[in-house]
Amino acid sequence: MSILTKTSRSPSIFPDENRSTIPRLHICNGLVPRRDGGMVPSIVGFTSALARQAGPVTIVTPTASDHEAVRVGDGVALLGPDRDFARFVPAAEVVHFHGLWQRHTRLGCSVARRHDVPYLVAAHGMAEPWALRHKALKKRVYTAFVEGKNLKQAACLHALSRPEVGHLRRIAPKTPICLVPNGVDLAPFDDLPARSVLEAERPELAGKFVVLFFGRLHVKKGLDLLARATATVVGEHPSLHLLIAGADDGAKGPFQTLATALGIERRLTFVGHVAGEAARRVWGAADAFVLPSHSEGFSMAVLEALAARKPSLITTACHFPELTEAQGAVTVEPTVEEITRGLRDLLERSHQEREAMAERGRALVATRYTWDQQAARLVDVYRWARDGGEAPEAVVDQGF
Repeated sequence: MSILTKTSRSPSIFPDENRSTIPRLHICNGLVPRRDGGMVPSIVGFTSALARQAGPVTIVTPTASDHEAVRVGDGVALLGPDRDFARFVPAAEVVHFHGLWQRHTRLGCSVARRHDVPYLVAAHGMAEPWALRHKALKKRVYTAFVEGKNLKQAACLHALSRPEVGHLRRIAPKTPICLVPNGVDLAPFDDLPARSVLEAERPELAGKFVVLFFGRLHVKKGLDLLARATATVVGEHPSLHLLIAGADDGAKGPFQTLATALGIERRLTFVGHVAGEAARRVWGAADAFVLPSHSEGFSMAVLEALAARKPSLITTACHFPELTEAQGAVTVEPTVEEITRGLRDLLERSHQEREAMAERGRALVATRYTWDQQAARLVDVYRWARDGGEAPEAVVDQGF
């Protein structure tokens, strides 16, 4: 049934009315930061802000989550592992699925359709052309028989960036799509620890211009580009040092091998996966931030860098043209030559110019990319998915 013809569904998803059902149900594979990278803070951020704005939210996962590393907000219930997770779907007023190509969408979307429960699907970058080329044949077959139907019959698809709208549209030509990017809470990035705190643990950082990479060490993140660019630039800027924060996802070994071959292994400091106060120490120690990715959904690390007031170097694959327009970062193509140019640009600016860039980035996220702002947009989309009527501003493509 098209959501455009749906006129009612009861009880309401809002907290001051009947709550005999689950008002807001989110389903993802599991919340494991070391494995799932930026998807975890994205889901936690959305659900925690939704709970603040509209009342209780339930997250159910078929696989285990890392409860020690994941802190959901008040009003958010994180349930699982539950192999029978789909039994929660018929009781939901709206279901929000996160990710593609996995069991939770295969089974969960089917159950939602059988019980006429409106659902959204957020791809989190998994419909990116770069991502689709990985295991391409398997994904084409799976799309033809399973995931394509899930996307085409959703009440709405959830895109995190403007390019992702187009990527989803190619798979589901007639499904409505909302554009609600990730957000960030600003408070944890204020009053960061002094640089000296991390220098006490990592003395090699003292006196260096520290460029932070924060994210999973995955091939799509462009660490090979960063290594080659660093090797070119370091002769001109001998204080350059890379601080690498993130869990290994297959790219650490090749990155280290390449760095050794290029003679820059002593320019690297690895701190592994960090969270909480350890992450704040890393942000506090950085002079700048870099994300040389080949492919992103809408990077949480970029938003955090801006919240932390770090001058940043990103690629066009990060899909953040608003940041480029605001002159809040240096944006380049994901190539060795362009990353090299971007590093030079950051290093050759004055301290005052970098500070001004960082303040522009912080202002952008403060005015347009907080979690509470994004949750308010999502609540409007949920209401529309349930009740129909005039599409909210966040629905950028109604899929006619």
